[in-house]
Amino acid sequence: MVMDFLQDFALRNNTIIGACHAAPLDPSRLMASPFVPFVTPHIEKRINPATSLKNVQSIIVIGVPPTPSQPHHSVPDTESPKAYLSSLGANADYHFHVKTLLRNLVDPLKSIYGDFKYKLLVDSSGLDERTLAYRAGLGFFGRNGLIISQKFGSRFNIGCMLTSISLDDISTNIPKVQHCPPQCRQCIEACPTNALEKDYLRAERCISYLTQKEELTPQESVLLHNQLYGCDICQNVCPFNTPEKTVAIHPEDWLVMDEATLTKQYAHTAMMWRGATILHRNAKIAKKSLT
Repeated sequence: MVMDFLQDFALRNNTIIGACHAAPLDPSRLMASPFVPFVTPHIEKRINPATSLKNVQSIIVIGVPPTPSQPHHSVPDTESPKAYLSSLGANADYHFHVKTLLRNLVDPLKSIYGDFKYKLLVDSSGLDERTLAYRAGLGFFGRNGLIISQKFGSRFNIGCMLTSISLDDISTNIPKVQHCPPQCRQCIEACPTNALEKDYLRAERCISYLTQKEELTPQESVLLHNQLYGCDICQNVCPFNTPEKTVAIHPEDWLVMDEATLTKQYAHTAMMWRGATILHRNAKIAKKSLT
């Protein structure tokens, strides 16, 4: 049975995994959010797997925890002033690792089903990967818009393999708890920019997005405060997550480095997709907010 193989793969590689059919997704959740950055504006491409792979029949979805990689310039929490770096900057870039794990599934699946067409997606600008992860049973939607799993909480990255395989024994791992406790509002109350409303994210106010945005208004710069890149505040307060220490950095440590040195220092992280210029800008904003 293919699901037995997938679950064995997940155990051996410390991931969570599921599979689902490839019918178009319900667009209602996407339509509820007025703005989502870094994705295609074409709703059909976000909800219909067939726009990414012709004749797609099924989708295998994995959830992979981050690989820690402390920056060399982290400072003790007792020191001040300091700014904070999210897991995007503190951990190794997940894209390569997640895609490698997906590729490792190809040959074993070919031994079961024969040759098949497939496409690998990690952090896709097209399909809504979180909804696919929900459909495949990896977890449920939290109030912060992230998928929360039993094993990793919301601290995992999503990868998808679209396939032409017609899986006849799809099963899912939908957790016993399929929603946040009704009384829990910890992520909503902890968000310093009020980016969380009911069950969706106002991305235009999300600090993580703003730290990646190419140009900021003066009002948006204020919202960054002392976040250098990304933001894990809503994840850090979530009761489904294991507490993790936030990486603290002196903004000056970034400002004394030229762009080439800063790039080399953090080339192993996912945040470098935006380039060192934006990191320098964020460090200047953080320094100003701390003085």
